[in-house]
Order: sequence, then structure tokens, then C-alpha cells
Amino acid sequence: MIIIIFFLIFISSINSISIDIRYPQFFHQSLNDSSVEITEGKSAGSFIAFINLINDTQIIPNEWLLNITDKDFKIQSNSLSYSLITTQILDRERKNFYEFFINAQHLVPPYEKLTKLIRIHILDNNDCIPSFNQTIYQTTMVPNDSIFKINAFDCDEPNTENSRITYSLSNYQDLFRINETTGIIECIKNTNTYERYEIIVVARDHGKPSLSSSTLVQIQLISSINKKNLLFVPSSSWLHVEQNPQNILILAGILAALFVFLSLFICLICCIKYKLKRRKKENSLTTTTNLNNIHSMLNEKKFSSTSSTTSSNELQQHTANGQFTRIADDLHFERTAVRKKKNFFFFSSSLSVEMQHIATMFLDSLRCNECLSKYILFTT
Repeated sequence: MIIIIFFLIFISSINSISIDIRYPQFFHQSLNDSSVEITEGKSAGSFIAFINLINDTQIIPNEWLLNITDKDFKIQSNSLSYSLITTQILDRERKNFYEFFINAQHLVPPYEKLTKLIRIHILDNNDCIPSFNQTIYQTTMVPNDSIFKINAFDCDEPNTENSRITYSLSNYQDLFRINETTGIIECIKNTNTYERYEIIVVARDHGKPSLSSSTLVQIQLISSINKKNLLFVPSSSWLHVEQNPQNILILAGILAALFVFLSLFICLICCIKYKLKRRKKENSLTTTTNLNNIHSMLNEKKFSSTSSTTSSNELQQHTANGQFTRIADDLHFERTAVRKKKNFFFFSSSLSVEMQHIATMFLDSLRCNECLSKYILFTT
């Protein structure tokens, strides 16, 4: 019985343990969702709250292990308590509300687990500058007739003074007017000369301190007659290019690619012309060389025909050895080849340069055959 009573007392003491969160006094508590409100801009390592384990008896911090479920915060252990600190800058534009749990694990029996829900609402600070959609605006305008609208945005918390923007002009206030709320620009004065104006528009928020930015608007004033003529020009014409930095870079890239293509094309044409000229020159040199070879060969054959009488006397000496028949056949073949070469030379003179080249190759083959026959005759 005593053991049961002691066990019940121990269980009641364990169940009475809770996680207590103590925030600094300058952190406001929200009445809607019981969250704490913290202004953005807290750097990494900033203190957020004290964390204590509360019980009727003394709680030893080293017997408990605490962890957190959000990576933007961490728990740091002190000698007697724990602290909740940040791990990176709290930025409302990145995340404006946190909801996570603190888990406590008892390291000794009975290994009790505790959980605490934390809600933190990040308040806005005026740290965003108003931004325009474009760096430069261009338009045409008829005095007292047409209007032009620009737009700026602020990424601070919507529907607050930090994000409310007012527009104003820095120059030409006597000629142009802008609506401070909508950003609509109009020309309020008739001019006899229709010139081009560059006005500076300033967008300013209402935060503390107030932040501002400016943009350039180029306006070309035209008459109402010119406006009617512009109505007949299609707005989707390929000649119409909006002059902003992105379009200028694209146009420059297209022109550069076109220049490279034309340069490569011109180089290709020049290479083809050079090769054709070189081949024509080589063909003319080859033709001249082949003609000179043919003339020299004909002169050699004339010399061989004059010496045919001498060779016939030598043939009479070889008849005694039984070789007259073979030598006579060789001489007959040689004389026939000479006659064929002479006839072929006169025929090839009327052909084109290409055909003469083929004829020369054929004559060279005949010359090789003649040389072979002479070699056989000499060896025998």
C-alpha cells in the first residue's frame, strides 16, 4: 500500500512539470492568437525568450534535453535555464509568422516528454524602397488630350503607411501634372513647338523614415493630326521596338550574330574562289608539262627510227644464234607504237585541256611498254 501511494505521488509530481516561456517586456502579446509580436530586423544570435521547466520540486536542467522544430531558432542551455535565440535575420518580407513546438525529453526514468507551442508574429519595418516596373518610360502625348500612367510598388506590409506610395514631379511642373495617388501623367499646357521632354517622377512611401526612388519618363509631344496618322500604324509592327535595356541587349546580340554569319559566308566565298583559281593554274602547268614531254618523246622516236638501219645489221648477226624471229617481232611492235603515238598526238591537239591530260596519261603508258620491250631485247 505504501508503494502504491508513493508511486501516485511520484506520478503527480511528474505531471505537474510544465514548460514556461518568459519574453522580454518590450515584446507585445497578441490578443488574437496569443502570439508574441517582434519587429523585423533581429540579427542572428538575438535573444527572444527564457525557457524554464516549472515544478513544485527542484528541476535539474541537465536532466532534460530540449529541441525545436524551426530552423530559424535554436535553444541555448545556460547554467539554470534555457534561452531561445535566432539563427538568422528575421525578415517579414521572407516570413511574417512562425508557429513551432519546443520539445522537452527527460533523460532519467520515467523519461517524460513535454511539448510547448510557440507563435511569433513578425512586425513590419519600413525597409523597402518603392520600385518602378521600368527604368525608362517612353510615350507620345497630345497636350490636354492624352494621358500616360506609371506604376510603382512597395514590398512592405500591404495597406500600411510603409507601403502607401505618393507620386510627384521633379521638373516641368508648369507643363505636366501627375496624380499623386494613381500615377497618371498629363500635359496641361498647349505648345506651338512639339518637342521631346524628359521628366523625372519620384515615388515616395509614408513610412518612418520615408523612402523614395525615381524614374525617367521621355515624352514626345505631338499634335492631334499626327495622332490620327499614328492610328493607322499597327502597334505590332516589327520596326517598333521598346527601348529598354533588355531589348537593346537582344537587338545587339542579333546584330552580332548576323555580322558573324556574313563574315563566315564571305570567307567561304573567298576560299572557293582561291581554290578554283589555284586548280586552274595547276591544270595549265600540267598541260604545258605534258605537251613538252610529248614533244621530247617524239624527238626520241625520230632518233630511234634513224638508227633502225644500224639495228637491222646487228639483227643479221643474231640470226646465226636463232634469235632473228623474236627481235623482228620487237622491232615491228616498236614501229607500230611510234605510228600510233604520232597519230594520237595529232588527234589530241584538237581536244580540250581535260582530254589532253587523259591522252598524256595514255602516252605515258605506251612509253612504259616500249621501255619494257627494250629491256627484254637487251637482256636476251
